Amino acid sequence: MTVATHLDDLRKGLPGCSLVVFGDFFSQITLCVSAQDKHPQERLDALCVSASALLDGPVAQTVSTAMGLPDTNACSQAVLFGPTSMQIFLRSPVEEADMLCCVLSLNADAEKATNQARAALQMIARA
Repeated sequence: MTVATHLDDLRKGLPGCSLVVFGDFFSQITLCVSAQDKHPQERLDALCVSASALLDGPVAQTVSTAMGLPDTNACSQAVLFGPTSMQIFLRSPVEEADMLCCVLSLNADAEKATNQARAALQMIARA
């Protein structure tokens, strides 16, 4: 199964999911996309930049400190809620450079989306 197939299956299996981006955490670029509609490359890469900011570095450190987590500059997941959508960001537990972002409607099941996205990341790492 290809990365594109994993992303398509994930997006289609999550009601309210309009976009799934698989990217490189360190270079902050998009590697593969599954989307209902076409998005400019800049928007896709901006999601990778957001993932990097949220999951590694000062933002992650602030969240870790505030939540009493172990002293680290890295988080494995983050969720952002906006006025019309939520964005779920995940770092791969297998390949440190891999990240995934799902853009979903606000009424989507965030827990289900997170679990399915995490499983997709693990399958991609094994491919």
